[in-house]
Amino acid sequence: MPARELALYRHELADSAFVLRGEQDQPLGFVTICRQSGSAWIGNLIVDPQQRGAGHGRRLFEHAVRMLSSRGAATLWLTASAEGRPLYAGLGFRDVGRIERWVWNGVGMGRRGPSVGDKDELYALARADAAAWGNSRAGLLTMLARGGQIFAVGSTVALLQAGDDWRVLGPWLSANLCPRSARTLLSKAMEAFSGPGEIAVDVIGGSPVRPLLQAAGFRQGGETVLMMRGAAGKVRLAEVVALASLGSMG
Repeated sequence: MPARELALYRHELADSAFVLRGEQDQPLGFVTICRQSGSAWIGNLIVDPQQRGAGHGRRLFEHAVRMLSSRGAATLWLTASAEGRPLYAGLGFRDVGRIERWVWNGVGMGRRGPSVGDKDELYALARADAAAWGNSRAGLLTMLARGGQIFAVGSTVALLQAGDDWRVLGPWLSANLCPRSARTLLSKAMEAFSGPGEIAVDVIGGSPVRPLLQAAGFRQGGETVLMMRGAAGKVRLAEVVALASLGSMG
């Protein structure tokens, strides 16, 4: 889990992280949730490898679903590994796509883009995100954008989140998927990256930005299944280039 995300679940989102403990109060596993209006994400379902096979993952997951239902979330999203997919499918989740993780390990030039202090850029990011997902996630994006940099080219906008050795590029949204805009935005993000480390981006499978990422030196590091339960509503997934997190917050 990226350091920025971990800090949020320790502070602002502490009521959205749940730990399952054993008889000796030892941690057996944990799960996180992230609700925005009528929809939510379930992420970071982790069970101690020595405790697997005892149903702890199912207990944590079912607890997360109950909590989100009690908080008014009718549509639930998650990204699933091959191992976790049967559990989620058995509880009513269906496949809606793939998520590919692309990682770049390089050194940028450290040029600054607009930061969270630039309200116009943050507003543009939140507006594009709301149009794609069908509801406002302005509060979440404001937290993720602290110390980060926002880049906008035409109708394409993305956030390069703050971090030390590991920085997330997302959310990345585009109403028209213009290749030139995507290429320019990606170049700006890479130039803004300073020092050794990595940029990670969770891209919607089949996205037209994949060749751009490959040409820029990114490598694909894994793949998960995008799943949901409930009605998609006004979601326009085609406008989502990349998620706002590494699969846990959407």
